[in-house]
Amino acid sequence: MRIAFASLTLAVAAAANADMVVSQQNFNNLALGGISTDATGTTAGPGGWYTFGSVATYAQVVADPNAANTNGTVAHNGGQVLQTQAAATGGSTRFTWNDDVFNTMSANPAGNNLFVMTYDFYMDGGSSTSTNRYGNYLYDPTGTKILAGITMQNNTGQFYLLANYNNAGTVGNFSFSTGTSGILQRNRWYTFAYTFNTTTGRVTAGFSADGGAFTEFFVDGAAAGQVAGEYDLIASVNAAAAGTSTLGFYDNINAYTTVGVPAPGAIALLGLAGLTGRRRR
Repeated sequence: MRIAFASLTLAVAAAANADMVVSQQNFNNLALGGISTDATGTTAGPGGWYTFGSVATYAQVVADPNAANTNGTVAHNGGQVLQTQAAATGGSTRFTWNDDVFNTMSANPAGNNLFVMTYDFYMDGGSSTSTNRYGNYLYDPTGTKILAGITMQNNTGQFYLLANYNNAGTVGNFSFSTGTSGILQRNRWYTFAYTFNTTTGRVTAGFSADGGAFTEFFVDGAAAGQVAGEYDLIASVNAAAAGTSTLGFYDNINAYTTVGVPAPGAIALLGLAGLTGRRRR
């Protein structure tokens, strides 16, 4: 179920042509420490970031924990990055977001029907058995539909694609397994990317190590015609209890819109990994 693709690589390269920049965040302009002091998602912290979770301090601006990318071949040299920490108990999802999408999408050119998100991600922490998941969700303006998204699970290295999907008449937010268990590693920087095509509803998601070719998957989602409203960085527990909490780090977040193109090299995902029934907040 894994294949290198050209379509998303071309879409990422197109960002240099400035189709329409939605968000660019690398955390180097923020002070070290908590990114917000409000865990209710009401008051923005430095840089316009909000947090929603059990404690606001789960999200911190820190120095890159592995700038040399010692498990890879290309150094990350990330400077400052965003560290998030998932909980150890079940039923808990923590969210970090800003208003970049909300403030930008009203100016999106009519022909730009593809939303593209790329970011760097690194998994760390004291446990290699925790069921914590970290990811990036793109929501509609109501905050109830996950238009596109990615998660990675700590103990398995499994890469998941998320989409609003029609599952035999049941429409909801679903997580799709990509059959990548054991492939992605802890303690290594990756570049993750997803796209949402508002014309067709198709969602793609993929990953790249060391700046090489992406591995991409897709599903044909049920959210055609929807517009992006917000992206959230999430830290969650994928079981009754994670066993212990872990850390997920984000850097070099880039989102933009462009003109959508088919993705003939992607692999369709047919197996549902489970329903993601949580609302954003």
